[in-house]
Amino acid sequence: MKAYLSYNIHDLIKVKSNVSIPPSFVPSFFLKKHLQSVDIEVRRDSKLEVPISSLTPLGLRLFYNNDVFVHKCHFFLDTHLEIKETKNKTVIKFNRMYELVRNPLDYFFAFLQMKLLDKNFAFMHAACVTKNGESLLFPAFSDTGKTTTALLFLRDGYKLLGDDKIITDGQKVFSYPAPIRKILWRPFETIPFLRRFAMKKMINPPITLEAIPKRLFFLIIGKKNEVEEVDREDISEKVSIMTEATCPLFPHPMGVMLGYYFIRDIRFKTHIEKRKTIISQLVNNCKTFTVTANRSSKFYELIKQVVSN
Repeated sequence: MKAYLSYNIHDLIKVKSNVSIPPSFVPSFFLKKHLQSVDIEVRRDSKLEVPISSLTPLGLRLFYNNDVFVHKCHFFLDTHLEIKETKNKTVIKFNRMYELVRNPLDYFFAFLQMKLLDKNFAFMHAACVTKNGESLLFPAFSDTGKTTTALLFLRDGYKLLGDDKIITDGQKVFSYPAPIRKILWRPFETIPFLRRFAMKKMINPPITLEAIPKRLFFLIIGKKNEVEEVDREDISEKVSIMTEATCPLFPHPMGVMLGYYFIRDIRFKTHIEKRKTIISQLVNNCKTFTVTANRSSKFYELIKQVVSN
């Protein structure tokens, strides 16, 4: 059997897995040699813990009892996902065939977020840097320029908390530093659907575990170059929408998670509202700006002018 990998995320959530978890879900920064107890166990396992015949069906592919929830795809060989949730731990099991037709780690990431929310912490889709108590947040839609902007501030001696996702309790920001690929050359900078074509290299920037941001700069690609102070409520709503897009509580296809919520009688709206509340608390503690630039490399210059004043 493959050895387990163990992760300790700021002593908030502990995870172990016998499959490789992408760093976008749990950065290798949180790897630990061994953990005595965990909150989530992810396991590739060829056999179901209980026979389907002993479970109650919900439609054609979802089955359950008091302890176990199973998604079994009858239409394509033996593909199955099994979720067992006890008082202290969630176990997510699946076989190799299930990985071919679904991405079970998407479900793992949804459970990870829910466990964080149960402790009043939430993910936020943003980059964050800090230096001498000056902490800056850069939320933006994907492929706008969060990483580029954060890396340019690192040249000024700032340290990184994350370039894509961070964790927050509404007051502080906690690091979630996935590996960074620095763009060396991008030939199609101004063509949206070709911007992903670029020459990159891996870098390992200095990391800070936590910070208290006081300024937030919402990055937007546009035709002009300007910084404008804006209403916090509007920014909070936009950041919440972006976070759901990149950190979905209901990963596609949504039926499995919705089925689980239905069977376990969990009011899923409470998770969504709690995340919005936590994000709103953080945004309300910041001075908020929109930064519009015609290319990602311009954000740094515009923000630097505000920070320096």
